[in-house]
Amino acid sequence: MEDNRELLENLRALAADGPQDAPDRVERQLCAEFRTRIRRHRIRVWSSFAGVAAMAAGIALFLWVREAPKPAAPVPAQIEEEADASFYPLPEAEALPEVENAMVVRVQMRASSLRLMGYPVEEERSDEVQAELLLGQDGLARGVRLVQ
Repeated sequence: MEDNRELLENLRALAADGPQDAPDRVERQLCAEFRTRIRRHRIRVWSSFAGVAAMAAGIALFLWVREAPKPAAPVPAQIEEEADASFYPLPEAEALPEVENAMVVRVQMRASSLRLMGYPVEEERSDEVQAELLLGQDGLARGVRLVQ
């Protein structure tokens, strides 16, 4: 208990002296340390920001850049005419530019989709069928035929 009284008296005496400033060298040292920490923090923030920006740019580039499609080999005119004759012309296909290079693509599709394109399909048929689409150089379908 005696130690506590002595400590309390010493604290009161210290408080009675009033506030005291730290020596100038301590203040300069503290300010220098704060400036150093602020610079380090800014560098870390900008480094993190630059890293995130680089990753975002990489992801955007990955998503937007596509491999250019390889041009299809030219189809001889006689084969193209025979192919045109065996395909059912799609509605409004005659309004598209003339076919210079054609490509045939085999797809699985529902019979109802063929009906929507104007292809005559039996009403009771609702299963998936294999069909071939005649595509022009612009990638738009010009005709369709069922695969037997």
